[in-house]
Order: sequence, then C-alpha cells, then structure tokens
Amino acid sequence: MRTIPNFGRVTAEPHEFLILIRDGKVKRSGQGVSVFKWPSDSVTLIPTTIQKLQFRADQVTLEKAGVEVTGLAVYRIVEPLLAYRMIDRDRNGLTDILREMFVGATRRIVAGLRLEECITHRKERVAAALMDEIAPVLAGEGSLQDGTSAGWGVVIDTIEIQDVKVLSQEVFTRLQAPYREKLALEALRAKEEVAVEENRLAFERKRAAEDARRAIMAEEEARIAAERRREMEALEHKQALARRAHDEELARARERAEAEQAEARIALETRRAAAELEAEIEAKKRSVPELGEARLQEIMLTETLPSIANAFRASFDRVNVTTTDGSLFSFLSAGLDQVMDVARARGAALPGVVKSEAKKD
Repeated sequence: MRTIPNFGRVTAEPHEFLILIRDGKVKRSGQGVSVFKWPSDSVTLIPTTIQKLQFRADQVTLEKAGVEVTGLAVYRIVEPLLAYRMIDRDRNGLTDILREMFVGATRRIVAGLRLEECITHRKERVAAALMDEIAPVLAGEGSLQDGTSAGWGVVIDTIEIQDVKVLSQEVFTRLQAPYREKLALEALRAKEEVAVEENRLAFERKRAAEDARRAIMAEEEARIAAERRREMEALEHKQALARRAHDEELARARERAEAEQAEARIALETRRAAAELEAEIEAKKRSVPELGEARLQEIMLTETLPSIANAFRASFDRVNVTTTDGSLFSFLSAGLDQVMDVARARGAALPGVVKSEAKKD
C-alpha cells in the first residue's frame, strides 16, 4: 500500500475507499474521495478490488488415506466501514486469517469424506461446503448461529479446489489400478478393433480382387464361347454349303441319269419303231404284191405313218416327209431317213440304216 502523508491532502484512487477519522470518529469516507489531513487525523485507504488467496491443506480421508488439497479463493471487501477496524494497512493480516480459516475448514470437511468423493466431487463436496461455512462470516452476517450484525464486510465470490493429491504413492497406484486396467482394456479392445477392421479391409480387398479375377475369367470365357460360336457357325455354314453342293451334284447326276435313261428309252423305242416299220413294210410287200403304187402309198399314209407318229409321240412333235420322184419306196426311204435324223438329233443312239435308192421307171 502507498504511504499516507502526515499532513496535507490525501486523494484516494477509484479502486480505493478512503476513511478519515478525527477525534475517534469517522469524519468522512467514500470511494475515491479527497480530504485534507491534519497531523492529528487518521486516514485509511482500503482497496476494493478483487483479491485472491491460495491455501493448501493435508488431511486423511475416511479410508485413512492421506491427501493434499490445494484451493483458490476469490474475495473482495464490500463493507469498508466494517472491515477497516480489523485489517492492518497492508491487509496481510486479513489474508493470513482467511487462509487459516480455509485450511481448517478444508481439513474438517475432507476428514468426513471418502477418497473417491474428494477426487471426483471436489466442487460439490469440498468447495460448496467451504462456501457455506465461511461466506456468512465474511459477509458481515456472523456465523449461521450468530444473530448479531457483526461481521467482516468481506464477500467470497468463488472457491475452487485446484488439486487433490494422494500423498501415498502406493495408495495412488492402487487407486489408479482400475483405471489403468480399464485404459489397458480399452486400448486392447481398440487394438483388437483395429485388427478386426484391418482384417475386414484385407478381406474386402481380397474379395474385390477375387471378384475382379472372376470378372476377367468370365469375360475370357464369354470371348472364347463367342469365338467357338463363330467357328461353329462358320463350320455349319461350310457344311451347309457342302451339303448344298452335294445335293446339287446329286440332282445334276440324277438329271444326267434321267436324261441318259430318256435317251436310252428313246433310242430303244426308235429302234423298235424302225424294226416294226421295216417289218410292216416287208409284210405289206409280201401280202399285197399285186397292189399298185397308188394303193400302197394310200396304205402307207393311212395306216403305217400314223403308227410311226404314235410311236414317236413322246420324242418329237411332227415328222415332215417329202418325195421328189413320186416313187413309194423313195417316199418310205426318205421318211425313214428323216425319222432317223430326228432321233439322232434328239441324242438317240440308232443302228445304221442302209439307204436304198429307188430307180425311176
């Protein structure tokens, strides 16, 4: 705190409360006021800013486990006219008294708690209990059982328990054992989960590779099957062409055979007709030697030539016979020659016929 002169004007800062005492009575007081001090006067400057103090208390819990509790209290003077009578100029006395009060109250509270409560419920079980016990005294209301208005004029804004330390290393180790085991178990589970996840990813990668391999194999099989189908289609097309060519060859062979058979039949019929004609002519000659040439020509035209035409009906449509000399035998010879020529033109193989020329009369 700053030094107050013995004589002269004294001015308080905005955060200070000035009290002027003259003849044992408070002559003037106020926040940040200025007064003139005579040598016989007494002037006190009380800071009203927020103050803090730290405390540390050692105590055993209900389980006889030693702990060290470290705390912080934030307070301020709200009734300077009540507090100036109990504090010295540098306020060290008030701070020391408050620290001792916090240490004693903390030991008393911790002695009735279990170790787990001190560690995990320090705000509810320790700090709140300290506030309920000390705050009424400092606020100028006395203790809970005190009905007077005497007090300190001090307000506790907050109390924080900063640390609860187990003094016995063995107890602390045993206390940490379940949590360490839990952490180890969680780490082991996390490691197992990581291993399971890695195995799952490896399995998925392997399955993806297997699926890709199967897809490639399926594509290759499809390609081979398509090639086989194309080869089979080409082979079937080739076989169809071969069968068609064979069928065409067989058809042509059948046609040739049928043509040869038709030619042979025509030749046979031609030879038979020629033989029959010659036989009939000879028979006519022998049977009717006395007939004249005119009658013989009539017989040939009405009886013989229709038979010849009927015999050659399947081979050709019409036979034209022309004679120049008017002789019957010349007429018959020319007709036979024309019949033979037509048969040969049709492809019939006929035996040779010796032509006999008729002499003119």
